[in-house]
Amino acid sequence: MTSQRDKSLIPVMHEHLSCELLLTTFCNMECIYCIARDLPDLTMSIETGQKAIDMFINLSEGATSLEIVFTGGEPLLEFTTLKNLIHYAQQRATEAGVDIYFIVKTNGTILDQTIIKFLKTHSIKLVLSIDGTADNHDKYRKDSSGNRTHHIIPHNLKTVIRNDIPCVVSVTVHPSLNKSVVENVRYLHKFGVKQIDLGPAYGTVLWAESDCLAFAQSIHDVARYLREVANTGKNLEIGPLYQESEHVGGILAERWGCGAVSTNIAFMPNGQITGCSALAMLIPRYPELILGDVWKGLDDHAIDHLLQLAQAGLHERPKCQRCETANNCRGGCLAINYSTTNSPHTPPEFYCKTICSIPNAWETAWAKNNVISQTTEV
Repeated sequence: MTSQRDKSLIPVMHEHLSCELLLTTFCNMECIYCIARDLPDLTMSIETGQKAIDMFINLSEGATSLEIVFTGGEPLLEFTTLKNLIHYAQQRATEAGVDIYFIVKTNGTILDQTIIKFLKTHSIKLVLSIDGTADNHDKYRKDSSGNRTHHIIPHNLKTVIRNDIPCVVSVTVHPSLNKSVVENVRYLHKFGVKQIDLGPAYGTVLWAESDCLAFAQSIHDVARYLREVANTGKNLEIGPLYQESEHVGGILAERWGCGAVSTNIAFMPNGQITGCSALAMLIPRYPELILGDVWKGLDDHAIDHLLQLAQAGLHERPKCQRCETANNCRGGCLAINYSTTNSPHTPPEFYCKTICSIPNAWETAWAKNNVISQTTEV
């Protein structure tokens, strides 16, 4: 283990850098499709968290802004640790002369008034998971006792919205719920949500060819709803159809790979380091994804290996070489590829079908001369 590259791990040319702190692998829910279910039971100590923050700020020398994402498990189960680490990170960022921002990813079940007040006071952004209507959400998102959870979350989400806490709602799409995507989007938008991320469940479920095609069709249906909303002059952003999407217009031509290690780094509760939180979920299967730890430093060989995987070009992606929409894609998420095809450079079919559907769907949603009739009350 070595730390000689500590100050050059993340290139200075990146002005905005991020890290993820997995505060705990424990969760008060047991979602059926959860990719983190194979992780050992771990909880981050304040000392470990502070060492992680110190390392991140040290690695980020030359950046002008930093972002720390608190995730898990359910990070709000460790609210005392979270508060301590936010105060510590603010202090260290001030000393380093850099702006710092915070995100908390939560299942939304334990947002009490104390937590809400802290989030608002410190301008913390939430990524809150809810899969839509009660019937759709409760099909796969149960608590640890197997009980439904939807009845808790809408109340908390209303409190978040009422307190003007920035919030992105994360919707995980199970293949059996493909036909409910637009229903869930409508439900959340009418609830007051202004930003939604749609992401297919991966690693723990199988996607048949018909499922892939159905999800791609749902992307087009969502695009029509976005156009309906736009026609009313109201605001709604839905990933992967964001108005500023990078998956249209060939923006990603020759820009393969992801930011694991180069612009992002993740710390496990025990201090182990990897490229992102999604890769952290795969450590039990792929221990070579560990880059070191906060106690002994970074491993140069492990860093080089992961960088080569994350930034591999088209010549190492045979499936992408045959794709007509390659210029709108980075070659798939490294973690999704690993967990579904066991190959870092071979994306699963549901990912490819989704990316291929985006350009036309984006035109439906955002092209200025594309106006459709009002068929839905918004």
